[in-house]
Amino acid sequence: MVNIYKQEKKTAAPKAFETQCLSLDILGRGVCKHEDKVYFIPGLLPGERARILPTVDADKTASGVITKLIAAAPERVTPCCDHQDACGGCPLMHVPPQMAFDAKVQGVAKLLVKTVLQGTLEAKSGKASAAVGSSHLGRNSTIKQALAQKHAAAKNAARASELAALSREAAAKVGAPSFTETASATGYRRACRLAIRADHGKLYLGFRKDKSSELVPISNCSVLTERLNALLGPLTALVNTLEQKKSIGHVELLDSDLKVAVLLRMTQKLTAADEAALIAFGREHDLAMFVLEPYKQLDDSDVLRERLLGSEPVESGFAEAEQQIMVQSLGSKIYCSPSCFVQVNAAMNNAMLRRVSEAVAPHAGQKVLDLFSGLGNFSLPLAAAGSSVVGVDIVFDMVRRANANAAVNGVAERAKFYVADLEEPFENQLWAKDKYDVVVMDPGRMGAKRAVQFMGKLQPAKIVMISCNPLAAARDCSQLLSSHYKIETWGAFDMFPHTSHVEIMLVFTRD
Repeated sequence: MVNIYKQEKKTAAPKAFETQCLSLDILGRGVCKHEDKVYFIPGLLPGERARILPTVDADKTASGVITKLIAAAPERVTPCCDHQDACGGCPLMHVPPQMAFDAKVQGVAKLLVKTVLQGTLEAKSGKASAAVGSSHLGRNSTIKQALAQKHAAAKNAARASELAALSREAAAKVGAPSFTETASATGYRRACRLAIRADHGKLYLGFRKDKSSELVPISNCSVLTERLNALLGPLTALVNTLEQKKSIGHVELLDSDLKVAVLLRMTQKLTAADEAALIAFGREHDLAMFVLEPYKQLDDSDVLRERLLGSEPVESGFAEAEQQIMVQSLGSKIYCSPSCFVQVNAAMNNAMLRRVSEAVAPHAGQKVLDLFSGLGNFSLPLAAAGSSVVGVDIVFDMVRRANANAAVNGVAERAKFYVADLEEPFENQLWAKDKYDVVVMDPGRMGAKRAVQFMGKLQPAKIVMISCNPLAAARDCSQLLSSHYKIETWGAFDMFPHTSHVEIMLVFTRD
């Protein structure tokens, strides 16, 4: 067989164009129009004119990069961080913090309005008349059958109009947040993970570039707390003295309400010499030093074990120095380690706790279910206020610590925690068969798809949902609307200033 060569058609290179930014989208990108097409341009502010080179994102949306900023807006901010152009952590530092937060909140409002409009119609449309107009006054009576069909059509039209009005009314209630919470946009981050790069035998600590595995060495970060920034230089010097420095995977930091904690993730078991060096460093800088390393169990299987260096276990169930690693939740003490999940913004976490407490209105005799409960960030303060709380999380160590913290705070009788994968069948567990007045849930970025389906069966009087992903929240909101819930109130927290992320809280009541 003869193969006939056919020259491939060359795709025309994209042509740059000049345009003006109209607004910001939910991710803080500039929104522009060119030739009846909408473009999303990172780094552009409303009112600015720029020359744009079109690109296509992974999600097929039209986007572009700025090749020349022709006219800058007076609101444009000079970044307060020397690494902003290279580091991918704070892509919105050119935007005034309040402007960026307002854009994210407006984007959430539009998403919720759309969700409620569709969800309300779908939840209630089944009540419309399904009659097509068959006549019971005579099979052959064409006139009577036509009158019946006309009557049914009018009835359905009236019901459709009523549903549309109900949908508009419900959507209007979510068109603006009931509250917003902001705080300082710098020095707010109390926890972080530092990546490591080796270059000519020297190690550097830092963060990754945007959409890249390349590391940007960091000596100072404007969003980290003062104590974490002061540690970056000495810590970089320390890791370069270790004989196992090539075995360090990453470093985690936590600026707790007591000591600063440091965790080194090792790919090999720590040597005695390096352990002594880490303990000495911790004593010099008044730190709690942890290591996460391979560990061989009695059955000869390998696991990762987190260990606090230079400490022995005590009766309370916490290691001695670990009692100095603590964050507070509305007065409740939560002892933890640097590998535990804590909200990175302490000020916004406190604001969120106050809002959740207002929505739940905890009191004696009230039963609360806290899904994705973690260390007990919500559970422990609610139990301290008098409610009986059941917390559920997938991570065994978090559940263990939550139960221990309940005992430390004197609420072990009212706060109990259980292990369960909330994305797998859990309905037969004893805690799931109980009745609850309020459900609080704070899922990860993937949302709570199965948990909200369970709400249709559980039917609590109130649901308080926290979400860091508005798209997942909108999906879960649709499911709750179909289970005959309505959004009573919602609000937003500027948990991650200078980033595209936004934390929202939605309160649902039975419709």
